[in-house]
Amino acid sequence: MKIALQFLLATGLAIHAAAASASCSPIPGADQIWSRPSVHWVFIGELHGSNETPAAFRDLVCDAIAQGKHVTVALERPASEQAALDNILTAKDLSAAQELLLQLPRWKEGMDGLASEAMLRLLVSLRELHRLHPDLKVVAFDAPYTGSAPGARDEALGHALLSLRPAKPNDLVLILTGNLHAMQASKRGYDLAAMYLPPKEILSLLVTDRGGESWSESTTDGCGRQKGGVPDKDPNRPYGIFLDPGLARYGKVDGILSLGVPLTSSAPAAGEPSPIPACRTKFLSAHQAVPKNE
Repeated sequence: MKIALQFLLATGLAIHAAAASASCSPIPGADQIWSRPSVHWVFIGELHGSNETPAAFRDLVCDAIAQGKHVTVALERPASEQAALDNILTAKDLSAAQELLLQLPRWKEGMDGLASEAMLRLLVSLRELHRLHPDLKVVAFDAPYTGSAPGARDEALGHALLSLRPAKPNDLVLILTGNLHAMQASKRGYDLAAMYLPPKEILSLLVTDRGGESWSESTTDGCGRQKGGVPDKDPNRPYGIFLDPGLARYGKVDGILSLGVPLTSSAPAAGEPSPIPACRTKFLSAHQAVPKNE
């Protein structure tokens, strides 16, 4: 169903900075990252469309700053959104800045979990951190790419991240991206984004959970609330960072960020496009009902 942008802003689904001012909670085990001076890029590889991972990522950014790190946040957003993201951080009128952001194509039409309410909350919480720490930078690193060769997008993502080094040589770059892009060995026959960075300077974590559901899009299931996440090998593992490659359910990574809870889905921040896209029609047909309060 279509949610009017004005209603979204009025009802507070686009969270105001005042709500983002609460102190963050350090993630258990994060000190293992901060104590590694050679690490320059930290990948948090998620399943898009949950409430829990963007919230945990915000805590990771906050904790890094509290440990005296100079931080650049890199988000899997189109590079064309950079001006709008900067505006979220600095504009006097946050509501107007949010409205402009949500009118951009990948927010207005996004159904894959990357343009969720939780991602919007993350951006607004980063605004508050930026107010307290003006050197915090937020970068959209989903750079344009040409050609249709397998791996072209991952190559562009990797080079976009690598290009951040000259501008902020001493920053710790915290990257929130899809879990495939964070892996350090190919799973599809081509180099993934993390593989374009110096291997001794990166750390990749696979986000794990206890099941639940996310808002996601797939070629087989359409798009919408879908069950399942990336279940932890240990269903009782608590919240925290665990640096052991063997804990990951799949992919070459350095360890996991265990959420310790089931995922809950986060719907598109701008509401559903009208007309309803084909992936959503397919999902609704398969589930035989329109979920409420979307």
